[in-house]
Amino acid sequence: MKITCVINGTLRVLDARPLDRLLDILRNLGLTGAKEGCGEGECGACAVLLDGELVNSCMVPAIQVHGRTVLTAEGLGAPENPDILQKAFLEEGAVQCGFCIPGMVMASRALLARIPHPDRPAIRTGLAGNLCRCTGYEKIIRAVEKAAGMGYGEGIPPFAGPVCDYPPEFSDEERKSFFQPSSIAEAMEIRAEYGDEITFLAGTTDFFPDLKNGKVEVKKVLDLSRLEELRAITRKDGKLFVGACASDSMIMEHPDVLSLFPALARAAELSGARAVQNRATLGGNLASASGAADLPVPLLVLGASVILGSLRGERLVPIEEFFAGYRQTVLKNDEMLLGVSLSIPPATLRQAFYKRGSRAALTLSRISVACSAVLEEGTLKDVRIAAGSMSAFPVRLPETEKSLSGKRLSAELADDAADSASREINPRKSGEFRKTVTGNLVRKFLLSLLQN
Repeated sequence: MKITCVINGTLRVLDARPLDRLLDILRNLGLTGAKEGCGEGECGACAVLLDGELVNSCMVPAIQVHGRTVLTAEGLGAPENPDILQKAFLEEGAVQCGFCIPGMVMASRALLARIPHPDRPAIRTGLAGNLCRCTGYEKIIRAVEKAAGMGYGEGIPPFAGPVCDYPPEFSDEERKSFFQPSSIAEAMEIRAEYGDEITFLAGTTDFFPDLKNGKVEVKKVLDLSRLEELRAITRKDGKLFVGACASDSMIMEHPDVLSLFPALARAAELSGARAVQNRATLGGNLASASGAADLPVPLLVLGASVILGSLRGERLVPIEEFFAGYRQTVLKNDEMLLGVSLSIPPATLRQAFYKRGSRAALTLSRISVACSAVLEEGTLKDVRIAAGSMSAFPVRLPETEKSLSGKRLSAELADDAADSASREINPRKSGEFRKTVTGNLVRKFLLSLLQN
């Protein structure tokens, strides 16, 4: 396959296999600043900018690099003439063993491009996906503050647009197995022809770890990265449509999602670090049907419907009916997941999403809870509660919901609801811990309503 891209300001035409990782392409070109630490998007050592967005290059396939602009640490400045940010790292003593530093620098640049003058919490959040084995975080934070104070962020030019608008040039053999359609109709035709042989590619945050660990067998690949319609988030006729290829960062920052569905925005925010948020998609989170997926939990309480499409037409499936079992959905072998539809809620709807894992942040869910309710003159109505990460797929808690609806909110009722939720869930592992924490999170939501 021949791909055309810009790397550090130079137009390149490269030979690569469709699933070659961007990390390997860069290192084969002698751009060795990006390092392989974990190979699963957890450490940030391979971080680069792709079309101005922070990504982990170990999670980006060559087929999605075509037509894009890549910037690595080598593209910022030379050893004899470092740019302002690199110089700040040197002057503040932020460079220690050096393994993580190129990724740290690129994450810092991405942060300052978005927020030219971040406070310390924003810096910590922006760098949260980049691990430093030397634990030199304080000096790194000071370096970012110094570069920000020198106006570094204001000097970063905006993304200039795609390098080209034509598809990559596949070999004759690759054309039999790799497809990159430019329209949903074309994608549906390919899906209908090859059915279960198709592996969809979107953000690939699950795909590459699964490929590395031998959990996926690739026969034919349908890459969705050129389908801009699937990245849309639009409001029309009392509904909000979120496309299957909308990324977590798009979801968490979209004004309609923030104002109407803050629980969904929060789930997207807690999905991972910035490089993961920029790649992970709504469709992947749903189609993987993982019990630990974050987005399905708030979607359950928000009454979402999943939109499935094929050459036969579209159908709406209530999200409660979308999951058929562990890692199983009702998606038929000629269908694609197009997105979700959400009815605009009343202004009085309160909602929240909570997540607990093995560490404080950037963690796979061990417990997730979403709640929504309307509180009218102290009385609860339309109560919905869902829990994830404790069963084959996320589920509603109908008994607890029923025990709350129509009741006057009080601290005693919150305690009763916590007990009910603890009894109603049936965790696969760590039962007592998960039952207790689930109850505590339900209580937390109800007490927040009481306090407000």
